[in-house]
Amino acid sequence: MFNNYFAFKENEDTKLKPKRNLRNEIKTKCYHNQSEKLHSSSFVFKMFSTKVIYSIIKSIKSKNTYGYDDISTKILKISSNYITSPLTHICNKIILSGSFPDRLKFSIVKPVHKKGDRTNYNNYRPISLLTSFSKVFEKAIHNRLTEYLLNYKIFSESQYGFRKGLSTENAIFTLINEILNNNPQANYKNKREIVDLLKKAVDNGNNEENIIKHGENIENMIGRNRVYN
Repeated sequence: MFNNYFAFKENEDTKLKPKRNLRNEIKTKCYHNQSEKLHSSSFVFKMFSTKVIYSIIKSIKSKNTYGYDDISTKILKISSNYITSPLTHICNKIILSGSFPDRLKFSIVKPVHKKGDRTNYNNYRPISLLTSFSKVFEKAIHNRLTEYLLNYKIFSESQYGFRKGLSTENAIFTLINEILNNNPQANYKNKREIVDLLKKAVDNGNNEENIIKHGENIENMIGRNRVYN
């Protein structure tokens, strides 16, 4: 039942909507366009060593949850001395071929209750349980890309998600701080409305369409505050 609900919900959210150039919209809403910066060095994927893959396996959190292959990260770490070499070979094969194995794309989707009535499907959100092997390759690529983006200062100052030492809390703090600084006379009701919009944006998912929708609502509210105050 949950599978049908989430599949139906995704289709309902995407069908019958006018096509929008989301990339251009997001680009114009950013504080600055990072693509305009030129860098002297191109990014090139290098082969992974067994030492790198071994350290990545050890850095992954030990959990008993697992994907369709029934191999948890806890088992992965216990057997790291035996599987590091073949796993390194697989990761390098993926880099050389430019193709990610279909078997590593499979996931188990489970509903997690958020709040309220447990019989209401809207009060659940889906999470995907991936294979442990795919997590190793994902982290290996993530580390390489992050290192390059940091070295050449490509990250936007407004990039908070998926960065070490930063989180959505920093983004919310910065946003609220800017709202208060630009609208010192904003009353409690206005602030509550903005917080509610932020909450809706998080609860409804962080797809591009949703981000733009709630971002525009917050911008309109800030504009009204400036007029009224």
